[in-house]
Amino acid sequence: MDRTTIFISSVAQDALSSIRNAVFEELKNMGHEPIRFEDSMRYIHQDAIRTCLEYVSRSDIFLLFIADKAGTFLEDEGKTVTHLEFLRAYHENKRLIVYVHDIVLDTYFRTIRPQIKQSLVQYLSEHGKEPDSMLNFISENIKEEPHIAENYVWYFLYDAEQKGIYFEKCSLGVEILSNIKSYLSALFKESLQYLNIRSEIERSLEHVELYGDFYELSLEFISLLQNGQITNWRRLLALLRSKMVGCNIYSTNTKYQQEAIGALMDCKAVTLYEKRDEQMICKEYDGLTTPENFSLDDASSYVVQTYNDHNHNEKLYYSLEKRICYFLFKVKTYVFCFHLPLLGEWDYYKLKAYQENIFNAILESKGYSYCYFIKMLLGGLSNEQL
Repeated sequence: MDRTTIFISSVAQDALSSIRNAVFEELKNMGHEPIRFEDSMRYIHQDAIRTCLEYVSRSDIFLLFIADKAGTFLEDEGKTVTHLEFLRAYHENKRLIVYVHDIVLDTYFRTIRPQIKQSLVQYLSEHGKEPDSMLNFISENIKEEPHIAENYVWYFLYDAEQKGIYFEKCSLGVEILSNIKSYLSALFKESLQYLNIRSEIERSLEHVELYGDFYELSLEFISLLQNGQITNWRRLLALLRSKMVGCNIYSTNTKYQQEAIGALMDCKAVTLYEKRDEQMICKEYDGLTTPENFSLDDASSYVVQTYNDHNHNEKLYYSLEKRICYFLFKVKTYVFCFHLPLLGEWDYYKLKAYQENIFNAILESKGYSYCYFIKMLLGGLSNEQL
């Protein structure tokens, strides 16, 4: 029987032992498969932390208990192990159930949260950006007695709240069991309505994923071709722009976590240039932009630089002033340029440091697959003209 896998996460502290033990035994009695570090995990990797994160990925539900201790802090990650487990579950869209000790939770909402909000407003007005380290910022700005909870706990709760997580309140006893059982019962009832049509849903999703987008795309482009020529460049560009949607930019600098450091927004505009004589002429455009032409002698032009690359490599440039990334590629005598606004706090050094991350995010996106399709299509047309 395929049982529900529930990952039990918390700091390894005596105050939470009774809750962990009681919940573990009750979940087993209910027919579920609870997992906890001390007795359920078999090492998949020699690295214990990587093993924990792998088990989080394999679980169906992530059950987290937070009290006053932060647990093991990893300097290279800037996070505790428990926080890394939470982030893995959050980014993989697991069902999250988060219980927080009542005194800690009451103190957070009554005292800590208002202090963070007030200090953050003042910091933003003075610096024009968020703090580089929210953990350090919170530690420096809160004025709460340390006996309530360690500073990292406040940072953890703030981070979880910003991600839209709802907190359940608990005391350090075992009466929490009835609450968890009620939650799981409601979850099971919610899922029952889908069981009878599960196979139909799975088949439909599979077909849509595999064929839907490219089938529609093929029909669109076929309608734009006549005798080896593109008949409506504006429609072509509008279609490409609609497919180049925003995506998160993730940091890969740490060993265990994949944290979003910013994002690209949906494509704002796309321009198409064609070489005529000694100029790159704007042949067509779609979206919010002011088209202009460039001389082939203009070495500062992104379009000219892309055209002069005889390897036909994709290019990425950015304007910090306009907060836009420019993604370009060349096909025969044409150069396509996509305008992708940046979301989040960026400066020159951050853009330089994460330029490869941004570039890879674009190349791995579904939107780029359409660009590649266009490259192959136009590259194969002969005698294409106006």
